[in-house]
Order: sequence, then structure tokens, then C-alpha cells
Amino acid sequence: MIEIDPTSPVPLYQQIAEQFRRLIALGALRPGDRLPTVRELAVRSRVNRNTAARAIQQLEAEAVVRTRVGQGTFVLESAVPVDRAESDAAVDELIDRLLVEAHTLGVPLEELGWRLSRRIDRFRRERDAATRESDANIPDKETQR
Repeated sequence: MIEIDPTSPVPLYQQIAEQFRRLIALGALRPGDRLPTVRELAVRSRVNRNTAARAIQQLEAEAVVRTRVGQGTFVLESAVPVDRAESDAAVDELIDRLLVEAHTLGVPLEELGWRLSRRIDRFRRERDAATRESDANIPDKETQR
């Protein structure tokens, strides 16, 4: 989900934070969705845990996410996606990049449709499982009173 460029002049933690902002803007991460733990993020991104933690801290400072001790880090309701035109442009840019990368790797473009469909299904299953898990871990508002 998160790709970083170690050769970029942009610090790694900022690259990670920017990618989470983009995922939120694209609607891939929605309010209430749980982010990976710092440890998971560090492993997936192949960075030091301190770098992953700094990215999450930056997102917290920007009021994009909120960490609940013992529960995880969640996208806030106020993390509203950008306007539709900007979102469409960002998606088109990602698709163009996918096409170039697939061509470079020798993947037939005809395969991209079913591959994308498979990944969408997997994403939905993971998102739904994460939502069920976070719903199970969040106390009911009535029980908090």
C-alpha cells in the first residue's frame, strides 16, 4: 500500500505521511479505518520504526488520524477527501504509472483487468475485516455513559 523512494530528497517519514493523505483523499482509507501499527508500517515500508512513528505523529499533528492506546490509529472524520477533479486526476496518474510499470515488467496489458479486479476484491475483504475488527474494539456509546 505504501511505496517510498529512498533516493528522493523528501524525508522517508514525509513520503509515508503523504501517501496516507493520498489514500484518504482517494477514498481508499475512510474515516474510522484503522491504519497499520507502527511495527507493521515499518516492516511493509522497510523503514526504521522511528521513521514510521514519526509519519504517524505528523498525521496526528495535522488532525488526519488519531491513535487510541491499545486499539490502534484511525482516520478521523475530519479527514475529508479532496474535490472530485483532484481525486480523478490522482487516480488517473496512478493508473498511468501502473500501465508503464506493467509494460516495463513485461506483463501483458490484457492481464491488468483481471489482476486489478482480484486486488479490488482482496482490498474490500481486508477493509471489511478491519472495519469489523475496529467496530468490535470500539465500546458502544451507550455503555460509555
